Amino acid sequence: MADHCSFCDTRRPEGGTNILILNGDWMEFCKPCGEKEMLTNSQTREKVCIRAVFEMTKKENEDA
Repeated sequence: MADHCSFCDTRRPEGGTNILILNGDWMEFCKPCGEKEMLTNSQTREKVCIRAVFEMTKKENEDA
């Protein structure tokens, strides 16, 4: 992991970012940006912060 937030363009300490890959798009984010940056579901128009989506996918991977 590069530990470089792609939203605020800040280098973080080792382990200071998470990576979410959706539909081939790679998003590396720090905690503040993960809670602030929003994603919109194109079908339902529901808005959710990136960190919440990351946590949902993390849980799905653990259950698999």
